[in-house]
Amino acid sequence: MAKEKKNAEAVAESQAAPAIELAGNVNVPLEIREEIVKKAEALKAEHKLRKIFIVIVEGEEGDEKPLYIGYLRRPSLMHFSQYMNFVQKDVVQANKMLATNVFLAGDRELVDDDELFLYGTMGQLSQIIDSRNADMVKK
Repeated sequence: MAKEKKNAEAVAESQAAPAIELAGNVNVPLEIREEIVKKAEALKAEHKLRKIFIVIVEGEEGDEKPLYIGYLRRPSLMHFSQYMNFVQKDVVQANKMLATNVFLAGDRELVDDDELFLYGTMGQLSQIIDSRNADMVKK
């Protein structure tokens, strides 16, 4: 009985979880964060998605922008299959292909610029392909 209650609480908590996730630990001012969430909500509605992932990478000295922001979706079955096939051979290229396939909007440099991709975006992609919490019950 206690296990069922715990599972029900976990389900309720996961349903209350936001459908927009900020990937990374970048310090983003509140007004910019609000703009980011508004844009993500609009993209979520436009593309009829359950979840949007937001990648934010801080620009370095000499970069064009102080923050690079990208809006990503989960990969389709076909894109995930391609990723799993290529990740065995070349992790970097597999991640580059995945980022290209799931990119919705924002600063395209996060995918196209090798340095921004390698040292910024690539480290955040694992959050997109993380599995959901699941249990198998055997009776």
